[in-house]
Amino acid sequence: RVARELEHVVTVSECSRHDIARDFGVPAARLTVVPNGVDTEVFSPSTASVRKPLQLMVTASADQPLKGLAVLLRAFAMLLPSHPGLRLLMIGRPRPGGDTERLIARLGLGPHIDCEAGIATTELVRHYRESTVVVVPSLYEGFSLPAVEAMACGAALVSSDGGALAEVVGAGGVLVAAGDASALAAAISALLADPARRVELGRRARERILERFCWRRAARQMTAYYQQVLAQHGNGGS
Repeated sequence: RVARELEHVVTVSECSRHDIARDFGVPAARLTVVPNGVDTEVFSPSTASVRKPLQLMVTASADQPLKGLAVLLRAFAMLLPSHPGLRLLMIGRPRPGGDTERLIARLGLGPHIDCEAGIATTELVRHYRESTVVVVPSLYEGFSLPAVEAMACGAALVSSDGGALAEVVGAGGVLVAAGDASALAAAISALLADPARRVELGRRARERILERFCWRRAARQMTAYYQQVLAQHGNGGS
């Protein structure tokens, strides 16, 4: 009810714009897209960092089904027979006794997974810089800060196409169908076998963030939007 009364609504992706218009009954003309940004000085590549040869990384709320962690765990189980040294670094800790913890136990993945939670931004950046492949397996995202953080760090990214992810990732990562564990496993396996492609993906990812998703650009867009709204209401610069 509140959304339908608002004259001006800003959202972070065309996907979110479409979904808000459909699900909240807000006319699309009232919705403007200003994407989120990322601090490209903090989230950045480093020549001093060395990528670990067989480390996958995921940043996800482990017990939120839409984050698709179950899909990644099934893909990870498919990869282990051909990549016995593979490890999964999970930023976020599964709820004790929850669905994610039970799935890890059922698939026998516990010895191959490292979990970290409550870490500082510097540690998060270090993990992005050191991981071989970063994975975003979400079934739906309205934007996805983990995707843009990984891309800003020059990581090789494999992402689902759920929600706004295809729009955000673009050519800066490998996209697979959301919910398809086999496709996710195949994409990860292909990248693990191709170091040159991982480097190229990381380069393209960083360029995409600098061009589209840095905070400086977001601030310019938001400032322009405020000025446009003020002009429409005849308030000038007051």
